[in-house]
Formats: sequence, structure tokens, C-alpha cells
Amino acid sequence: MATVPISPATNGLRASHKKRACTHCGSDEIYRQRPRGLIERHVVRAFHFAPYWCAACDRRCYLRLTARESRQ
Repeated sequence: MATVPISPATNGLRASHKKRACTHCGSDEIYRQRPRGLIERHVVRAFHFAPYWCAACDRRCYLRLTARESRQ
């Protein structure tokens, strides 16, 4: 079995395990929110995104869900 070298830049973490950040200000103080309305419940979810709220800039952003999160 071949071994995969660990990149020092990612500390061995996959992209799905990296800390999420706000798309507006870059802060890591974000919290997942419940979808508002039909568009967020169905259309946004169909493209595997979810709404998040940033505590630093008080804005709402949409981040892509990981494969595990989108199955739920």
C-alpha cells in the first residue's frame, strides 16, 4: 500500500476538516443557521450550500457543505 505524503501547509488535514471562515471578512467566528424561506430550504441546499452567520461582521454567507454534511 502506497503512503501519501503529508503537506506541512495543511498539517495533514483534508480540505473538509479545515476551519471554515466568513466569505466577507475572513473571521472564523461563524455559526450555521437555519434556512429562511423556500429558496434557502430547497435551491441553496440543492447546490450543497448552507447559510452561516458571522459574529464578527454580523453578515450572512453561504458556504459549501462537505460530502458528509450534504447527506444529512
